[in-house]
Amino acid sequence: MQQLLRIFFTNGSFFTFVALQLLSLYCIISFNSPQKAIAAETWSIRAGSVRSATETARSYLDLEQENEALRQEVARLRQQSPESLYATERIVDSFRDETFVQRYNFLTAHVVNRSPYRPNNTLIIDRGKNLDVRPGQGIVSPTGIVGIVDQVTGNHARVLSVLHQSIRISAGLASGAFGTLRWDGRDPRYVTVTDLADYIEVQAGDTIFSTGYSNVFPTHQVIGFVVDSEVQPGTGSQNLTVALSNKPVEESNVFVVQDLFKDELSDLATE
Repeated sequence: MQQLLRIFFTNGSFFTFVALQLLSLYCIISFNSPQKAIAAETWSIRAGSVRSATETARSYLDLEQENEALRQEVARLRQQSPESLYATERIVDSFRDETFVQRYNFLTAHVVNRSPYRPNNTLIIDRGKNLDVRPGQGIVSPTGIVGIVDQVTGNHARVLSVLHQSIRISAGLASGAFGTLRWDGRDPRYVTVTDLADYIEVQAGDTIFSTGYSNVFPTHQVIGFVVDSEVQPGTGSQNLTVALSNKPVEESNVFVVQDLFKDELSDLATE
């Protein structure tokens, strides 16, 4: 309180000047019709500008909720796609029963942190054990693959990016031929598909998909496009240089792929 009084007494002349100016302005506006009309119109214009700015700010703040709603709708539509369903159809005599059950769920997530760019890139998402996120689950974006969950806590998970030298993903062509996708730690725009038989005809521009064999990503998830192929002498195989369909180091809105059959398939693989 003493500080406030000291400031007032020290700058008393200034505060008195400001008060008199405001009083004069009030008297001019209150007792002169033309000035009163001008002030009213000016206030109306300024108030409209302030209101417009406020509405713009409010709309901007609502964008996050709208984006999350759209992403949840995309996840729902992904879950209804043929690649996310498991066919249990059966044909008995002339009777055909076409039945599908859910195989993959898609959980929306945000990238909340990522490692500096390096040969082994990782990122952190805001989903964890509380939403049944587990190590080994795939992470995708609307335009491509992002990585594989490595470690999980209650509310977060660490993801090994597709741009991580230890990642291996089953990938192939629309014809059914497939190999192993990996990154060499250099250019983040390109990955390599190895172990593809050398007699398979491949053209530049062919699309590379996930095969679903690794139980990490659904089948036919677009990964990228063939840029070049090179036969490996003496191996009977060829390597494909593939341009990624997305930019994994820039992704912020992603989906966790939850394979509902993974435990069952893992049990069969270990027997």
